Amino acid sequence: MASARDLRKKIRSISNTRKITRTMELVATSKAKRAQDRLKSTTPYSQKLAELLFHLFQAGTVDHPLLRTPEDKKQSALFIITGNRGLCGGYNTNVLSLAERTLAREKEAGRSVEVYMAGRKGINRFRFLRLPVKESYTQFDDRPSFSDAAALAQTFIDRFRRGEVDRVLAVSTRYLSAGSQKPELAQVLPIILPPGAEPVKKKSAAVEFIFEPGPAAILESLLPLSVKNRIYRLLVEAAASEQLARRLAMKRATDSAEEMIKTYTRKYNRSRQAGITQQINEIVTGAQALE
Repeated sequence: MASARDLRKKIRSISNTRKITRTMELVATSKAKRAQDRLKSTTPYSQKLAELLFHLFQAGTVDHPLLRTPEDKKQSALFIITGNRGLCGGYNTNVLSLAERTLAREKEAGRSVEVYMAGRKGINRFRFLRLPVKESYTQFDDRPSFSDAAALAQTFIDRFRRGEVDRVLAVSTRYLSAGSQKPELAQVLPIILPPGAEPVKKKSAAVEFIFEPGPAAILESLLPLSVKNRIYRLLVEAAASEQLARRLAMKRATDSAEEMIKTYTRKYNRSRQAGITQQINEIVTGAQALE
């Protein structure tokens, strides 16, 4: 059985750890709140853009290279979003597991895959597995900027237009609510009908649009913008999900530390009480021996 001094040292060490995890929990909570606010602020714009795309799809007036699906898909690009730091539970592990399964499926289908990795955790994981990564990015943290996302999206757009890749996929964590996030595989290019873009009332007949200055000019601006906005949304959702996962992990660590402190405190009190009792018995025994 550990001595009272050893138990006291353990209690002090665990208490210091609890202070650290509690502080990290508060920091993650603050960052998660800002990330959620940033995500909510982008939602109305994304919804309107997706709704406009839906109506254009429904009318059958959309014709653009970013919409055309190649007949023979031989080359894919996979964009994987992980975190730069750990201590966030299974956030990075879940994303990387889905990414590795996706790579395996693509190879089984006879398609080669170019990997674009965001986040140091994913970069280190693929380096350990000796898997090739075409481009890696570490600038996307808890506050991704639209300019960085647009530059990355433009890279995908250019390669898709030149026929260097047949489609662009993304593996990231989807933000469903403050208590629910899950890894998800999404297709970025060619553009498909955005989920949740259905209007309140559908019309059976096709809608005719009048384009000004012209359909080619409008679509040339609108469709690349939708791809850039999609990449930005993926990054913002991943950032919010990472901070929420870290907050939950640090809360569990704090709760575990508190339970351990209670357990070791009880052991320390019993050990101290046993020591006091033993000392009293020794005194009584010595006094009786002198009589």
